[in-house]
Amino acid sequence: MAWVRVLIGAVWLNGAAEKFLNPEFPQQFATSLSVGGFISQAPPWFQNIMQSTVVPNAETVAQLMRFGELALGLALIFGLLTNPAALGSIVLSLMILLSQGGVRLGTGLATPEFLNVNALIALISLVILLSPAAKALSVDAALARGRPRLAPLLTNRRARSSR
Repeated sequence: MAWVRVLIGAVWLNGAAEKFLNPEFPQQFATSLSVGGFISQAPPWFQNIMQSTVVPNAETVAQLMRFGELALGLALIFGLLTNPAALGSIVLSLMILLSQGGVRLGTGLATPEFLNVNALIALISLVILLSPAAKALSVDAALARGRPRLAPLLTNRRARSSR
């Protein structure tokens, strides 16, 4: 499970690297939003949120996306605050999924073709969130050994008694 956590972190890190390596990303994101990109296929309630909050602040949101994906990637790779990072991964994946129109038949990876990449990342991130094994070989595990009271919060396990 630790490898799964690292792989999902690498996916987010790859997304951040693409955005950081493209100096025009904030402007491209803003332009795309202004013509309806990332909004037109979204459910109406999500379109309203995007139109009222994201579109007017598109370049700022683009910068937040860059740094958010970087933070998620690094946190998951190193296993630092894994549970909040996995929760962030779920939320961001679902937001991207909703902006693309949500889950629809015929748009995904395999029969029945509704499990697309963003849905898959959200589901795997949920497993990471709930799995104590995903916190193995992580900074969280080392912190939990040093501070046993934090173990349930960091690793989803009770601290082992040292008797």
